[in-house]
Amino acid sequence: MAPDPGARPARNAALVSVGILASRLVGLVRQRAIGHYLGTTDTADALAAAFRVGNVIQNLLGEGTLSATIVPIYAKTRRDSPALAARFVRAALGWLLVAVLTLATLGVIFAPTLAALLAPGFEGEKRALMASLVRILFPMTGILVISAWALGVLSAHRRFLLPYAAPVLWSIAQIVAIVIAARAIGLRDAALATAVAWGAVAGAGLQLAVMLPAARKLLGSIRPTLEADVPGVRDAATRFPGALLGRGVIQLSGLVDTYLVSFLGSGAVASFGFAQTAYLLPMALLGTGEAAAALPDLAERDLDAPETKLAMQKSLGASLTRVFALAVGASAFFAAMGSEVITLLFRGGLFDQSSTREVAAILFVYAFGLPANAASRIFATTCFALGDTKRPARFAAIRVAVSTAISLIAMQRFGVAGVVLGAVTAGWLELALLANRVREVLGGTGLAEVPFAKITLLGVATAVTGFGLRQLFAPLALNPFLVSSIVLALAGFVFLATATLTRVLNLRALLRRR
Repeated sequence: MAPDPGARPARNAALVSVGILASRLVGLVRQRAIGHYLGTTDTADALAAAFRVGNVIQNLLGEGTLSATIVPIYAKTRRDSPALAARFVRAALGWLLVAVLTLATLGVIFAPTLAALLAPGFEGEKRALMASLVRILFPMTGILVISAWALGVLSAHRRFLLPYAAPVLWSIAQIVAIVIAARAIGLRDAALATAVAWGAVAGAGLQLAVMLPAARKLLGSIRPTLEADVPGVRDAATRFPGALLGRGVIQLSGLVDTYLVSFLGSGAVASFGFAQTAYLLPMALLGTGEAAAALPDLAERDLDAPETKLAMQKSLGASLTRVFALAVGASAFFAAMGSEVITLLFRGGLFDQSSTREVAAILFVYAFGLPANAASRIFATTCFALGDTKRPARFAAIRVAVSTAISLIAMQRFGVAGVVLGAVTAGWLELALLANRVREVLGGTGLAEVPFAKITLLGVATAVTGFGLRQLFAPLALNPFLVSSIVLALAGFVFLATATLTRVLNLRALLRRR
């Protein structure tokens, strides 16, 4: 029997998903601990905003940019000359270190200015605390960028589990820091937030420490160089501006959102952050898993052959079917059972029923953007494999402009949810633009292979079940954690049963691969 051409990408996507799932679950514990001790207070606002600003370097120079520039070139070069590929990737590390050190230093120096510019709604002690936290977190993000380089090397060798699970250590370090600081030392408010920030720095160091030995084993040496004449370096430099612009525009969008939300009162930025944490769990599992696994395979193919384009369309169709089915299911949970999701994830301590309602309302709007954002990552990765980083960057710029315009209008009436509404609307626009670009190059997108009618039925059945159970339990004075567990478990059973009956997903094969 001929091997299934989609088996390896699906298996690799499963490995990425397992690593991300472990990372995200521990990340949820981290956020729950922060919510327990800080709630949605001014201190939590300052910490959330500082993490947002500090992560700019990581996201600009990290996984997304390296995936678009270094990984495809490294994968292709390694196919012909492993030694030359190793030289190329060490040179990339050297230039990356220069960029990281420069930007991290500037971030530390100009932390107060960044706090004033990016969160102008903060004043007095709240702004000063944010600036202090930014100074701590900027060096951390530099370490995480180097971790992203190691992730790229390991991914190109199909070593997916370790690099995507390594961020577990980053979260564990923060959990340990906040628990010790709060319980053993008795720190509160600003001092507690500072302890979390230093825990994040330590966690970044641990994350890098477990990845570098694996990268060294594959490369023989990880000593960085500043060679500019190594084949591939100039090509990477040519692709870099487009990829950086694309990531920069996306980060600008996130900073603009934080800027706008900072004007919406105490706790708004923290609530926004908690909703994003819940939203990013399925988002990372779906879009990131499929995209990360597909990139090395796509980059190594001979794109001039007609049969290759047809094979890529078929592969895209299989990936998009999995992504849309799981994303629509997750959207049903967020839209119909957002309160139950947030209750189980974060409720406790200072994160009370009021905080739960606020975050669930934001998550409700996020739910409608999940399928578009997950599918967009698949198409963007395809563009990167084709050597095109400029078009995705342009589309990202359009997305930010549209998102900001809608957010400015919608936030006047809907608050934080209005800001999210702008991002959701713009996300669907970006998906349409990316799909059209892929169609131009490959002659198709794979969307024709996606059973949208069955996927819609899957989402409706899950949402109706959850909403009905919520109404059933509403009059009863039961423990909210018990009710949330029952509602989510039964809705999950309906999702799995419907997916099996409609054959939208081959759950047995999916679980076997995982």
